Amino acid sequence: MIMRLNLFSEEERQRIHGRILDVLQDVGVKFGSIQALEILGDAGCEVDKEELSAKIPPRLVEKALETVPRSFRLAARDPEKDVIYGEGGPYFLSAAQSVFYRDLETRERRVATLEDLTHVTILCDALDEIDLFCPMIAPNDVHPYMRGLRAGQVAFHNTDKHIVGGVGALETLPYHLEIWDAILGDRARLKERPMMTHIINDVSPLQKDGNLVDVTLALSDYQFPILLYYMPMAGSTAPVTLAGTLIEMTANMLASVVLYQLIQPGWPIIWGAGPGTLDMKSGRFAGGAEAALISIGQVELAQFYGLPSMSGWIGSYESKEVDFQSGMDATLGVVPVILAGADGIWGPGDLDGSNLVDLPYVLVGTELVQQLKRLKRGIAFDDEHFLFDVIAKMRFQGDYLADPSTKKYFRQEHLLPNLFPRESYESWEARGQTEEEMALARVQQILKTHQPTPLPDEVGKEIDRIINAAEEALTN
Repeated sequence: MIMRLNLFSEEERQRIHGRILDVLQDVGVKFGSIQALEILGDAGCEVDKEELSAKIPPRLVEKALETVPRSFRLAARDPEKDVIYGEGGPYFLSAAQSVFYRDLETRERRVATLEDLTHVTILCDALDEIDLFCPMIAPNDVHPYMRGLRAGQVAFHNTDKHIVGGVGALETLPYHLEIWDAILGDRARLKERPMMTHIINDVSPLQKDGNLVDVTLALSDYQFPILLYYMPMAGSTAPVTLAGTLIEMTANMLASVVLYQLIQPGWPIIWGAGPGTLDMKSGRFAGGAEAALISIGQVELAQFYGLPSMSGWIGSYESKEVDFQSGMDATLGVVPVILAGADGIWGPGDLDGSNLVDLPYVLVGTELVQQLKRLKRGIAFDDEHFLFDVIAKMRFQGDYLADPSTKKYFRQEHLLPNLFPRESYESWEARGQTEEEMALARVQQILKTHQPTPLPDEVGKEIDRIINAAEEALTN
């Protein structure tokens, strides 16, 4: 039996769907792109070129949902690490784009650098629990035009996992494509080996970044998988009710699905969201139970529409360090969406409202990932696992440890922690290390000993040449 958590009845899903269609048809969505409006207008949408918005009829939603794929390959440099997203899982993606970093030596919070991103990438490459890599840091010692390219350069050199990133501006697109030429030999191979997922952060309420839309349309020939990621704030940029926020965010997401399926039917799309609420006391973006409920709804609606989902590691908005609060928040934020059937989770690794990366917290997060995957797997209820014959043989003896069934099944049934040992109080006291200190020591050991699979020498040199050429052209 696989554990499953459902929020809506079938009747409620249909009612929600009806209201979402009403929003798309009667209110519309602001796309911010003339090119997008021309595509939508030609398909029969009512467009407003002054407002840069479009109203989308239900028939186009139905047509788009017929062509969007439920699962697809996310290719890695090492084919053994390819992921068929939407099958198996849940898969875990490292957190993204924090601007601060907790120094491993001083343990002080400071502005993040490119060297820090290198350390982050090496650690994530070493951790089997992290399936997909997203550059976790926006390095502040790099020109803003170059952050995406430099982050990609670090990623290509230090991990052979699938990369989730994106092209932030049309000006940098030619350099990204040159890099894929260097890696694959021919950018046309991107369709068969899509080694990058392109992130699009939609804007709440009911609008999109026109520049990102235009960049994405420019990528249509290559059909990079798209991660639509939406972060509405209930009570501020989205309706105060959780149901209202869910309807608004889903309408915005479906509008993107319609646009990209119109231009390329079958274009792979991941339905992602990291919703929150406005804390009415502090004015901060908040997680907690409300965010978890919205995320469960988002996962259920993604399943209803036939798209694979990605949920945020939504519990770490307020924690500032590895402590009781960070553990509690992460567990509350992630367990419900795992049980709801999310295909992927964005995290672990960031704190303080996704502004701070602390590598020991990344490691602690992987311990939680192991527990979550075991929880999701549930209990096998069949004659083989009932062990009736063993129970009958043992009768009133309590020595199951010596029975052959224990040796046969314990690794399948029982999870042994990697980081935190189960020990007596006396052993814990003698160890003299806090859990954070244990995690920090393990991180430092990994960074000293782990050797990422290197790029072929000529490929690495060509990528470095492209990056240097881009920096000269874009920053001078």
